Amino acid sequence: MRLVRLLRESRSTTSAEWRLCLKWLNAYQEELSDLGITPAQARAILYLQRNPDSSSRQCAQVFGVVGSTMSQLVRGLHHKGWITKQRLPEGDRSVLLALTPKGHILAWLLHKQLNARLPLTATAS
Repeated sequence: MRLVRLLRESRSTTSAEWRLCLKWLNAYQEELSDLGITPAQARAILYLQRNPDSSSRQCAQVFGVVGSTMSQLVRGLHHKGWITKQRLPEGDRSVLLALTPKGHILAWLLHKQLNARLPLTATAS
């Protein structure tokens, strides 16, 4: 599967596909650091762009991480103003996550940076 296609598609993706996405993002860590974002944060931003109003629990499950790891990631994204958090109804400790306008701009910049670096024929095997 081409990474560029994965980043552009609006369909749901599997946990394995998101792990592959993180692997590719790690290879471009220098470019991401120019934007002030880590590969894991970039993956979360791109996921939330494609899956608005996902819960932190859903994200943790898709990313294959434990809740505390996801909470730490969400805290950093929220602190930088890239996402909003909204509590779900009583009894559920999970929160809904959505990109802020600043987060949408960052997602656009991520696509632009990665598309400039990745050949359109890049395949992941």
